[in-house]
Amino acid sequence: MPPSSTFNNLPPDKQDRILDEALSEFAAKGYARASLNHLVGRLGIAKGSIFQYFRDKPGLFSQVFDFAVERVKRHLRRVREDTRDQDVFTRLERSLLAGQEMIAANPRLFQFYLRVMFEGDVPFRGRLLASIRLFSHDYIMDLLADGVAAGQLRPDLDLEMTALVVDAALERFLIASVVEHMDTGLGLKDADPRRAAQLAAGLVDTLRQGMGTR
Repeated sequence: MPPSSTFNNLPPDKQDRILDEALSEFAAKGYARASLNHLVGRLGIAKGSIFQYFRDKPGLFSQVFDFAVERVKRHLRRVREDTRDQDVFTRLERSLLAGQEMIAANPRLFQFYLRVMFEGDVPFRGRLLASIRLFSHDYIMDLLADGVAAGQLRPDLDLEMTALVVDAALERFLIASVVEHMDTGLGLKDADPRRAAQLAAGLVDTLRQGMGTR
């Protein structure tokens, strides 16, 4: 659901400010409890402007989702390109650490993602989750394909199944670092950066034992 031409004609910095404030509102309160009155009050604009820009609340939420996910995609694409000359397990570890760094630097992004994942009243929820999974799948498959070509992964691996396992393991790790009771005693929640990096290395080493060439 694209924004109106009225929104697209705004200066880029004003577009970003509107979407960034809306991201904060949805991340903090979820979709249902997010207040457009509160949002326009913080922005200092008329409430009618929001409806001129996005038509309705679901339209605004959809645009905020695209805005937030594009930030994450840009960050991970840089990691992928910067690590092209490294082995697949180093690249997976760097990707996981990049996720940790993003959560620490901008926790609203991950909180917004958790809202989409766990709250059933989110509009277009199926489409939004599918788009995240598709990007994650393609990102991991790219790393795995390079690993196979370099002889770093077992040639008998089912790459689609392997991508599913890796995606699930990395996502659960990141969720457990934020949401209490989501790990099994590793202490990911509120771990200091040194300990979190050790745990990330341990996870990737476990994947290496099952996926790597002997």
